[in-house]
Amino acid sequence: MKRWLRATLASAFAMVVPAFAGPLVVVQAPASLAGEAAQVRGFPATTLQPVLHLVGLEGPGEAGPPITVVLAAEDSPEARSAPPWVTGYAHGESSIVVLLPARVPRYPDRSLAALYRHEIAHVLIDRAAAGADVPRWFHEGVAMAAGREWGPEDRTRLAFAVLVKGEVPLERLDRAFAGGENEVTAAYALAEDLVQDLLSRHRGDQPVTAAILRAMREGRPFEAAFAAATGDTLADVEASYWRRRTFWNRWLPIVASSAALWIGITVLALVAFQRRHARDVRIRQLWDEEERILSEMKVLQEEDEVEDGPVN
Repeated sequence: MKRWLRATLASAFAMVVPAFAGPLVVVQAPASLAGEAAQVRGFPATTLQPVLHLVGLEGPGEAGPPITVVLAAEDSPEARSAPPWVTGYAHGESSIVVLLPARVPRYPDRSLAALYRHEIAHVLIDRAAAGADVPRWFHEGVAMAAGREWGPEDRTRLAFAVLVKGEVPLERLDRAFAGGENEVTAAYALAEDLVQDLLSRHRGDQPVTAAILRAMREGRPFEAAFAAATGDTLADVEASYWRRRTFWNRWLPIVASSAALWIGITVLALVAFQRRHARDVRIRQLWDEEERILSEMKVLQEEDEVEDGPVN
C-alpha cells in the first residue's frame, strides 16, 4: 500500500512539475583537476535555467545536443592558447566549452559556477540564433546576465569605463573584446549594462533577448530581429542608452562604492608619503650643507695654524 502511494504521488508530482529541459553536459578533465570536475558534475541541472530563460530554449528538446565541458590545467595547450586574463571560452559550432579553473575568480566570473553558466550560454546563444551572426556585445552581455547577478563591482567598473572612454559606438565595443585586459574588462561592463538596460525596459512574459534570438532563428538578421522584438531601431536604442548615462549615472556608483574608499585612502597615503619623502630629502640636504660648512671651517682653521707657525 505504501509503495503504491509513493508511486502515485511521484507520478502526480511529475505531471505538475515538468522535467528540466536543459542540455546534457559531459565533463572532461585531467586527473589534476579531479576535484574541480567533481564540482562541475555536481552542479544541479537547474543551474542552467537562467541561461535557457534568457535565450528562449526552455521547451523540451530545444536546448539541443550534449555540450562538452573541458576543464584545462594551466600547463595545457588550451590554457597556453588563451591570454592570461581569459578564464574560459566556447566553440558554439562544435558545442565545446573550455574552463580554466586556476584563473577563477577573475572578473567578470566570480566563481566556477558563474563561469560554467557564462560559457555554456555562448553555445546556447548560437543555437538560439540558429548559427546566425550575433554581435559580440550582445553575445557577451547575455552570457554575463545569465552567468551571475549584477553587483556593485559591475556598476563601479561601468562608471569608470564610461568616464574614461566616454560614448562607445557598438561597432567599437565589439572590437574592444579583441584588445588588452583593461579594454576587455571595460567592454564586458558596458555589454552587460546594455543588455541589462534592454531587459529592464522591455519586460514581458518572455525576455526581450529571447525574442530577438527567436526572430533570428526565423531568418531575420540581428538589426531586423532587434527592431521586431523591441519596436525600436538599434541606432535609436543605442542613442537613448547614452543619453541616459548622465553625470550622476557615471559618478554616483564610484562615489558610493567601497572601491572609492580604498582609492581615497590610497591617494591620501601617497600624498603623505610624498610629503614625508620631500621632508626627508630636505633634511638630508641640510645635513649635507652643514657637513660641508664644518669641513670648510676645519680646512680654514688648519690653514691659519700653518700660517701663524708654532707658538714658543
